[in-house]
Amino acid sequence: MNKKLTGLFLGAGASYEAGLPVVWELTGEIRDWLTPEKLRELNKGWRSQGTGCSDEVIEDFVSVLVMPDAHYENMLGYLETQYRRKRERQNEYRLLYSWMVELVYVLLCQRQIKNDVFLRRKIGYFEGIRFMAEENTPLWVFSLNHDVVIEAIAAHYSIPINFGFSDEQVSLPCRGANGKVKGRLNAQVLRRDTLDNCAMFFPNPAVEGIYLLKLHGALDVFAFNDGADLLKLMPVGEGFEGVTEALRAVNEDVFFPEPASPNGRANIMNEIAYADDEGVMQFLRRSLLAGAFKFSDANTQVLPKSLLKHFRANINFLSKLVCVGYGFGDNHINVIIREWLEFSDSRSLEVVGPAASVPAFLMHVAPQVTVVQMVATDYFDLVAGVTRPRCDELDKKVSAVVRSRGRAQAKADLAAFGKQESERYKQLHIESLARIYEDGKGTAVGDVLKEYVPIAVDDEEATLERMLSFIEARVKESEAGRKA
Repeated sequence: MNKKLTGLFLGAGASYEAGLPVVWELTGEIRDWLTPEKLRELNKGWRSQGTGCSDEVIEDFVSVLVMPDAHYENMLGYLETQYRRKRERQNEYRLLYSWMVELVYVLLCQRQIKNDVFLRRKIGYFEGIRFMAEENTPLWVFSLNHDVVIEAIAAHYSIPINFGFSDEQVSLPCRGANGKVKGRLNAQVLRRDTLDNCAMFFPNPAVEGIYLLKLHGALDVFAFNDGADLLKLMPVGEGFEGVTEALRAVNEDVFFPEPASPNGRANIMNEIAYADDEGVMQFLRRSLLAGAFKFSDANTQVLPKSLLKHFRANINFLSKLVCVGYGFGDNHINVIIREWLEFSDSRSLEVVGPAASVPAFLMHVAPQVTVVQMVATDYFDLVAGVTRPRCDELDKKVSAVVRSRGRAQAKADLAAFGKQESERYKQLHIESLARIYEDGKGTAVGDVLKEYVPIAVDDEEATLERMLSFIEARVKESEAGRKA
């Protein structure tokens, strides 16, 4: 194995340009939907079904829900803390915690499933990962992200990818609305005793491609066999669409028919209940790990805690680690990175992000740390030596400024720009026709079309230039309005 390997460590910022939210954006989506009034109404419904929480617990959580400086991980951490403190209310705090984790899963999953059109346009900006995979055998990728962006990139560029799971597979029945089996969904298996006592199944000697280790669970990883083992979905078809289709299928087509249920299926919080081939109810437990007590000895979690030791072991294959889009907010991760860096002065860390800096806990090894203040895709272009045309650069800038506006304001901005463009084209058409007929003699229809078509089909670069200028002007207006 090459002793001078560079690996990637990915935080939420690494997936942002692929359409996935960072922590504050996701928090905003949660707050937009889960208002205090909405939570109180939901709790009334839960109570009518024999569960739910007391007003005391709901109002306690509301006090955190409305705190502007608390993101969703802080909210989950608060529920975990109250669960430990309030023994007489433990079940209620556990209910709220599980429900919030499921909400996070649903929001992320829907964003990923419905993201194919956007991802198809943006996935080319991650081409530098293919270069890194060619330069490093293997390219170790450690990720805190729940999404399947790296899997999608690997599928798109035909990069071999290994997850450390065994060759053993299970097959899940997919059902139609009538409950009849209509297909199969395959998954790789990783047994708990392997995770706890053995090495994972990453090929050794090393082979070309990506070795991916997800440390905080994933949308497509579930615990099964009463939580004893893990499975990871396999793609359904070629290309990145096959990755997202598997995710859609497990959430929509794998279920246990329940005619009395409002949606015709059994619903279990944070789990997928499904009927196996004998019609027996089985369970897939979602693996997302969130909150303030990840991998804590005092906390239980679906994802095996022994997974962390595999990160600690496998990071030692690297001489350089590139942290992309990670805010260094997880102490259990930071300790391992710090100890890895402290072990040898021949090891180096590169911190990549728009506002990246040397983390305070690494100041004692600062000479080994390099800061690159770039977004993820610009960094990948840099290491791969890719030069982008002006159109691509404009597209990335437009995407960034639109998303910075928030969902509602972005929608208003784009609608206003569309109206402006419509008026612009209308005026150009009028002026064009006026020039054609200005001699008073008129002209053939074919000559009119020759003038008309080039105006109607404007080039993308010019449109993006106008869009960027338009939205940036609206940003300045908004800022001026706030200061006034």
